Amino acid sequence: MRRSSSSESVIKAYSIPIHPDEFLLKFIEDYHELAKTVLEEILNAERFTKVERKQLRDKLLEEWEYASHYIDSAINQMLGLVKSYKRKLKKGKKASKPRLRKKFVYVKSTLITLNGPVLSVRIIAGKYYLRINLEDYPYIRPLLRELLDGRVKLAGLFLFPDRIVLNFKKSVEYFEPVDWMSIDVNLTNVTVLAGLTVYRFDTRELYHIHRAYELKRRRIQRISKWNKKLSEELLRKYSRREGNRVRDFLHKLANKIVWIAYRNRMGIILENLRGIKEGLKGSKEFNRKISKWNARELQRLIEYKAKWLGVPVIYVNPRNSSKVCPACGGWLIPQEGRLMKCLKCGLVEDRDFIAVLNLRMWGVRGSPERVGGFKSMKTNPYGVMAVEKQRIGLKFYKIPLKPP
Repeated sequence: MRRSSSSESVIKAYSIPIHPDEFLLKFIEDYHELAKTVLEEILNAERFTKVERKQLRDKLLEEWEYASHYIDSAINQMLGLVKSYKRKLKKGKKASKPRLRKKFVYVKSTLITLNGPVLSVRIIAGKYYLRINLEDYPYIRPLLRELLDGRVKLAGLFLFPDRIVLNFKKSVEYFEPVDWMSIDVNLTNVTVLAGLTVYRFDTRELYHIHRAYELKRRRIQRISKWNKKLSEELLRKYSRREGNRVRDFLHKLANKIVWIAYRNRMGIILENLRGIKEGLKGSKEFNRKISKWNARELQRLIEYKAKWLGVPVIYVNPRNSSKVCPACGGWLIPQEGRLMKCLKCGLVEDRDFIAVLNLRMWGVRGSPERVGGFKSMKTNPYGVMAVEKQRIGLKFYKIPLKPP
C-alpha cells in the first residue's frame, strides 16, 4: 500500500521552445550516442558495481569534450532503464529490451545557474553556455518570482533539439480536506462528485482525435509500399500532432478538475487503474478502444497538479464500483441506457453517478488501496442522493430509499 506524508517535495514541468545552433545539436547527438554506449555496457555486464561504474566513467571521459557531469547523468539514466527492465522480467511480465529512441539530454541542477531571470546551462565550462531569459515566457513568470524568492527550486531540466523542459521543485504541506471528491474516468466521459455537485466532462472529442489519426496512419501506411521515407516522415508528423492535441486536452481537463478540488478545499479520490491495459482479453474492437483510453495519463496529470497546490490525493480499488448498490450493497443490473437497478432495494441510477458515489464512500472509509494518512470522514449516501442540487449532464431519478 502506497502512503504519502502530510508534506512532500513535488515537481512541476514546463516546456520552453528553443532554436539551437549547430553546436548544440551536435552536443545532443553526441550525448545520445554516449547514452547508447552506456546502455549496451550495462546490459552486457554480468554485474555493475561501483568498480565497474568508475571504470566505465573513466573510459568515457577520455574522449568526452563536454562537462563530465553529463557522463554521470547518462550512467544514472541507463541504470534506471535497465533496473526497470530487469524488475519486469523478474515479475514474469513481458518487457522489451530497453533502447533509446528520442534524443535528449538530462541536465542536473549542478550545471544550471540563474542570474536574475537569465537561465544558464553549462555545456563546456568557460566555453559554451546555453542562455535563456525566462522573462520572455509569460507562463513562466509566476514561477520565476517564486524561484527568485527561494520558494521553488530548479530540479534539473531535459534538453531536446527543439525545446527544454524545466523541472521546478518545492515542498508542499497538504491541507486537511473538509470533504473528498471522487473521479470516475470512462471512455467517453469523466464524472466527478464534489460535495453535492456532479460534473460530467465529455471526453468524446479525445476519442475522436485518436480515431481520426488512426485512419490517417492507415492511409499513410499504404504509401510505404512505394515511398517508405515519405511514409515515415508523415507518420512522425501526424503522431506528433496527435500527441500535442491529446496533451492539450488532458492538461485543460486536469486543470478544471483540480481547481474544483482546490477551491472547495477537497481531497481527491482516484481509481487505482495500474495494469488496466495489461493482458487485454476482450474483443478486437474493445481492445482497440481501451488502447486509446488516456485514463492513467489523466490521473497522472491530476495527481501532480493537485500535489503542487497541496491537495491530498488517494487511490482506491475500483472493482465493481458501478455494479454494487451504494445504498444497500446489493447487486445492480443494467437498465435502459446507462441506468442500473438494484435487485435488493430497487434503486435506479446512472452508472457513472453510482461509481463516483461508491468511490467516495470507499475512499473516505479507508479502503485497503488508500494512500495517505488523512483522517476518514463519514459519508451519508442517502443525503448525497436526496439533496443533490446540480446534476450536470446526468438524469436524476428520485427513488424512495430504505435503510439497508
